[in-house]
Amino acid sequence: MHKLHEDKCLSVRELEVLECIRKGLSNPQIASELCITISTVKAHISSILQKINAKNRIELLLMLVGEKNISNEYIKEQIKTSRYH
Repeated sequence: MHKLHEDKCLSVRELEVLECIRKGLSNPQIASELCITISTVKAHISSILQKINAKNRIELLLMLVGEKNISNEYIKEQIKTSRYH
């Protein structure tokens, strides 16, 4: 699993955006799915890239599916535990 920058955990919303990116959704589709604006989606993506230390969305996607895998289970578990605790 790729490590986040020290002390920089993803928020629940960032994890939801990350899950949408993993599914291959575009920014407008993510905005519609999460009922937020496209500019808010872009802000979340910028924050995610910084926290995960990825240069761009392509590198982020490669991390999601490649050897630096951020597992789907990790994303889902983080969303679940963040919502209820």
